[in-house]
Amino acid sequence: MGSKRRLDSIDRQIIAMLARAPQTSNRDIAAELGVAESTISVRVDALVRDKVIKLSVQQNIVKAGYGVLGWIDVSCAFADAERIAAEIGKIETVFSVSLFFENPFLQVMVFAQGTADIRDLVENRIGAIAGVDAVAADVSIGEACIKQGIASL
Repeated sequence: MGSKRRLDSIDRQIIAMLARAPQTSNRDIAAELGVAESTISVRVDALVRDKVIKLSVQQNIVKAGYGVLGWIDVSCAFADAERIAAEIGKIETVFSVSLFFENPFLQVMVFAQGTADIRDLVENRIGAIAGVDAVAADVSIGEACIKQGIASL
């Protein structure tokens, strides 16, 4: 107990490969390193368990059937912000609601199939919640930079 894990060459190569391309499968890593796929699985599990690496999951919105990522700013009275945030959080396509110290007090991040869905959220769902004073939306039109890597601890 209390001893630090000593990384060998295989561990360091696994970490390096995942840092370059986190989506690399255990099968591909095993083939590259000339070891069994089960060896990679056991080692990755141990690296995670020992907090040497941290794996994270990021949803691919396009493969999930969504074509648009939207940000919706919600203006309201600060006293109503938490209640409104709770209501917005029940909407299926909402994946984040952030509370700020100045108006707009809420920023909502959503997945949508298209801009018509964003309009529906703004006008008919979020905009219709009691206490919402104004709603404004921005929509992603593409990805300019994707940075891959392993989450640091």
